[in-house]
Amino acid sequence: MQHTTYAAPAGRFTKRATGLLLAGLLQAGFVWALVVGLDIKDLVKPFTPAIETFFPKDKVKPVDPPPVDPTVRLKDIVVPPPDVVFDGPPRTTAPTGVGGDIHPNVATGPADHGPVSVAATHTIPPYPPLDVRLGNQGTVLLRLLVGPDGRVLDAKVIRTSGFETLDRAAQGWVMAHWRYQPAIRGGMAAQGAVDVAVKFDLRNAG
Repeated sequence: MQHTTYAAPAGRFTKRATGLLLAGLLQAGFVWALVVGLDIKDLVKPFTPAIETFFPKDKVKPVDPPPVDPTVRLKDIVVPPPDVVFDGPPRTTAPTGVGGDIHPNVATGPADHGPVSVAATHTIPPYPPLDVRLGNQGTVLLRLLVGPDGRVLDAKVIRTSGFETLDRAAQGWVMAHWRYQPAIRGGMAAQGAVDVAVKFDLRNAG
């Protein structure tokens, strides 16, 4: 068997290679001209942190901490107490013998005490006629309950005169006629008790 070999013309291959080379050179030249004309380095700028806009490096200065005295210990540092200011009216010193402070515009009122007699009303009861005839005499001791108005509310016999008629005469008279200044409790008039003696003496019987 006989093989036949065909050779390609040399001129056609050379023209094709030359065309490819020229096309590559043109493309490279176009890219170079584009880069140079646009100055691509102006398009890509380095990133600048935003903090430099508000705090320029030339104006930000580091603050050094205060020096520490090595000889001062924490437990040696004493913090003074805060000043305390009280709102309200001025105060004044209480009178001698009274502890604490008082407001000058507040009345303390009278001291507490029991009933005080109104001497003009403390008259002697009339002598019962029967006891005069019988010669009865003696002293009765009464415990009086005095109201806030100074009147005697009750008269209780705590020691008899020895005669019931004399005791009753003393009770009735004292409750009807005797008067007192009332007892004082907390600056206010109040009930109070007081003991009194009523003496029946035949020398005063009239």
